[in-house]
Amino acid sequence: MSFIINKGNKRHCQLDEVIFQLGKVMWLPFCIAGFWFAHTGYDRYGELAECAIRRMCGLPCPGCGGTRAFYYLFQGNFSESFRQNPVVIYGVIAYLHFMLLYIERNRMCLKNHLNHIGDKRKVHVEYYAYGAIFVILSQWIYKLIRILLYIKEYQK
Repeated sequence: MSFIINKGNKRHCQLDEVIFQLGKVMWLPFCIAGFWFAHTGYDRYGELAECAIRRMCGLPCPGCGGTRAFYYLFQGNFSESFRQNPVVIYGVIAYLHFMLLYIERNRMCLKNHLNHIGDKRKVHVEYYAYGAIFVILSQWIYKLIRILLYIKEYQK
């Protein structure tokens, strides 16, 4: 169902629709797999997720801590999840924000019998990606600085 008149907005809202439908379909399997991993799988398979880059060169990659962050997220320890890799918590918040915004936007359009969505009502999916990139790079730089300061302090 399309609420868009001009072609530029139509393509943008089709992307929103695809992401919304994928989000609906993937949410339950993701949660089931996450709870299984956090309660039984991490003990058995956690060592398989060890970072090869960190093992080879001793420095973390931008995704280091992601597996542990998911583990702590599904254990309910949000602060430790954030400490391990904040992009996991960011992803959950961005997912919930996108889904709620999409539902609200479409509800308002149907309620008001509008045939289009103004630019103010668009969901800008790319902003979520920019935010994720910013969080990933920020936490990676922070971890590298901490490691380099620790090495410098240790050499004294």
